[in-house]
Amino acid sequence: MNKRCFYFVEGECEETLINALKKDPAKIIPGRVKKWNVIDRVLPNSILNTIQPGSIVVLVFDTDVQSSGFLEKNIQMLKKIVSKVLIVCLPQVLNLEDELERCTDVKNVKELTKSKSRSDFKRDFCRLTDCRQALDIHHIDIGRMWAQPLLEGFASFSLYTGDRKQVVRQEK
Repeated sequence: MNKRCFYFVEGECEETLINALKKDPAKIIPGRVKKWNVIDRVLPNSILNTIQPGSIVVLVFDTDVQSSGFLEKNIQMLKKIVSKVLIVCLPQVLNLEDELERCTDVKNVKELTKSKSRSDFKRDFCRLTDCRQALDIHHIDIGRMWAQPLLEGFASFSLYTGDRKQVVRQEK
């Protein structure tokens, strides 16, 4: 696949995760990663204009918020400004911690980083020297990642999650 891929992620932990999943052997297609919360902020034209026609744009976001906020507006702007764009939503139901518990062998996400508490997890996850190794040690199953049914406030975005196979590589 020769298409360019851009990931817009909610925060530093998601950026760490996406970068780890791109390492060989890649579990997702490689691409540029930008921290931008597409639920809370509109993508500016200065960013949209850097995306080449025919690109894949991946939006990674938590669903533990009350409203999808600017998500619909960002999708509409991407379709309008970037020609032939493929938009893929990778919603985290409910959040990154829940996704990691669901797709690894840990019962509590703090086991992944050996954190003292769940509240320390994000800090510790972002500080991992080899996040990919920690994920592999805990048998990450990419097929289970971002695969939960969307919650009511996000159900209208299921059209864009159907294309997750364009980004997530099937494990052999």
